[in-house]
Amino acid sequence: MTQTKLAFVTILLSLTCLFSGFALAQSTSSESTTQTTKIKKSPEAYYADGLNCLKRADMACAQLALVGIPSQSAYSKLLNGNIAAANQDFDSVFLLLLPLQVDKTLNNEASASLHASLALAYDNQGDPLHALEHRVLAESFLQTPDEVKANQSRIWQSLAATEKADLIEMRGNSLDTTIQGWIDLALAANTQDKQAYKNWRISYPDHPANAIAQQLDEQHKSATAAATTVTSSQDISGQIALILPFSAEAFYPAADAIERGFMAAQQAEGGKAEVKIYASQGDKNEIYSIYLQALNEGAHYVVGPLTRDETTALTINKLAVPTLTLNYPENTGAPTTKPTENLSSYGLSADIEAAQIVKVARDLGMQTATIVMSDDALSNRIAKSFSEAWIADGGQIKLNSSIADKNGLVALKSQIASNPSDMIFIATNAETARTIRPYLDIATPCFAISHIYSGIWQNAEDAPLAAIRFVDMPWLLDSTNPAFASYQLASTDLPPGEMQRWFALGVDAYKILSATIKQPHTSLTLNGLTGKIRISANGDITRELALGRFSKDGVVLERAP
Repeated sequence: MTQTKLAFVTILLSLTCLFSGFALAQSTSSESTTQTTKIKKSPEAYYADGLNCLKRADMACAQLALVGIPSQSAYSKLLNGNIAAANQDFDSVFLLLLPLQVDKTLNNEASASLHASLALAYDNQGDPLHALEHRVLAESFLQTPDEVKANQSRIWQSLAATEKADLIEMRGNSLDTTIQGWIDLALAANTQDKQAYKNWRISYPDHPANAIAQQLDEQHKSATAAATTVTSSQDISGQIALILPFSAEAFYPAADAIERGFMAAQQAEGGKAEVKIYASQGDKNEIYSIYLQALNEGAHYVVGPLTRDETTALTINKLAVPTLTLNYPENTGAPTTKPTENLSSYGLSADIEAAQIVKVARDLGMQTATIVMSDDALSNRIAKSFSEAWIADGGQIKLNSSIADKNGLVALKSQIASNPSDMIFIATNAETARTIRPYLDIATPCFAISHIYSGIWQNAEDAPLAAIRFVDMPWLLDSTNPAFASYQLASTDLPPGEMQRWFALGVDAYKILSATIKQPHTSLTLNGLTGKIRISANGDITRELALGRFSKDGVVLERAP
């Protein structure tokens, strides 16, 4: 698997976060009447300094720490290997680190780092078995439950992305029962046998991955239960018109991702209906003409449009067939004239996400909030949505601050100190949030919506965002969920973040259409890629998102919907 240099630096830096408990060298001094004598740091202490530098992506600092270690020391070779991995020089990683495997003088933290770095190098070679072996070895040196959990998460993410044929080959090439257990768990996730996880736990009662197996089993049962709620002998028949803004350059990537998701869902369900694509330009003045064209050409169902302007313009007209728009119309000011027959709407609404953050914070007992936003239209809309939902729920806004420059950040820090609140809501994108975060009170819980997450679960640039909680779709926060396996291949070449979100919307649009056709006028629940989707008997659709958190080990899933 080819990865960019930034990706490997990101993974290495995240792995070094496992060892944040490394001891820093202490200096002692003894005073005499004329001078103070300083004791030089040990190689272990210089090595720990170097790891801390790598964690901050400070290569110059790591090189400086390296200078303090005698070149013949094993710690010098190990830090050199870590730096080589960060620079994507994996030939040097093998040359420097493979001989150190037999060195018994390394402390536990250093030994864990040794095997973690070698695992990265084997990942680069496309050798998942040796990468797995080294991550299992690394675990034997880890000191805390959080470190072990993070390491196991990396093992599972790697195995979940490995093809079944490769897993079978790996299984035949290993005699280690712990390694076999991990591979067998990945194979269990590739089968439709509902007893697969139960059988695995019987075979491996003391395996380190038992907690992961139990979680996978519960997710599989939940997904199966949700699937049975929409099972019906009735299939989708006729033609589906998919109206997306392919003719608008700015919207083309999103339209393409949605189409891929929609078609992947149809394939996963075995659907046979014809899907005909209609390209719009995002123009509210032409959308109804496109809709009528689709009807004239035989459409039995319509999915789209995508933009809010198009959606608003379309929904003031008569809709002759079941129509699922992929956005929500603006309030027209005349709800009594707005047709509801044949209309359902579902989209990636920032307003809905902000309202869910309100619920999360209020459930935690928070009463007062500070809102921090940037000086742009989207940030202001997110802040407004949160503020309105917070106040409607009985909360109080202590401070509402818009940041335009660094002077504003300095003033914000002072304002927060003077007006403390129970929580801080950051209504910005990831780039702006990274700049703002250091000026916020570290002791005050911070929350955000999905705009703060780039979709890269281990990203060194997100280090300033540590401890911020946010809502996002399960597809991005729980990507190894076995229920999503059918969609992995179709989404492989889409970039992380926004394009994956649009892909997930396409998948769930098909699932919603299919469910409502099979069981019309029925209350339904779907475990979708975009969240837990609830469809009322009259066609109203809501979703509940997953809750994630930035940590030193990357983004973690705190709560599934």
